[in-house]
Formats: sequence, C-alpha cells, structure tokens
Amino acid sequence: MFVLDASAIVAMFDAYEPLMNLWFRADRGDFPLAFPAAAIVEAGDQAGIRPTAWEPVLWSPSMKVLPLDEAAATTVSAWSGSLAVRQAIWESEATGWPVLTCDPGQYAAEAYVLAV
Repeated sequence: MFVLDASAIVAMFDAYEPLMNLWFRADRGDFPLAFPAAAIVEAGDQAGIRPTAWEPVLWSPSMKVLPLDEAAATTVSAWSGSLAVRQAIWESEATGWPVLTCDPGQYAAEAYVLAV
C-alpha cells in the first residue's frame, strides 16, 4: 500500500512515530509496505544500518523488497535524481502506491508522494 523511500526508512529506524505505527500495522498484516532495493542501500549507508538490523523489519510477509530489475534499471537510467528516488518513483508507478518520504523536495510535482 506504500513505497518507502530512503528518508522514510531512515526515519523508521530512528523510531519516528508515524512510520513506526505504519510498520506495526503492516506487520499485523493490515497492508503491505514496499522497500525498493536502492532505498535499502541508500538508507543503510545514510544511517549506518547493519545487515542484521534489517531482519526484524523485513521478516513479515507484508514487507516486500522490490528488486531493481532490468526494465526499471534501463528506464530510470535516463531520469534525474538519486537511484533510490528514481526506483521509488518507478515502483510507485508500477504499483499505484504512493511513495512515503520525509524529504518531498527530492521529487517532481507530478510524482505520487506523501510526506510524513
């Protein structure tokens, strides 16, 4: 139901209440959360998230890691912005789900983005 970008993932790991509440609801199975692979990499780099810290976040069947596949990679290669932002937009367009972000200034006005 939502695609999290790197800024939202970092905020979740920082226990930002709106994102933690969303994660808890998704963990209960209320709806899925999508984590683009590039956003995981960028968030891990920004916040120093250790590989083992991802396990409790991603173990639930409601948490979906979205790989950067060939179609996405070749299409977003021509777009501007960080790779994580470009993949988040791609995944949002593919799923119809909004991108959740704590940094909406990274996105063009036409992107389907919700600021948290």
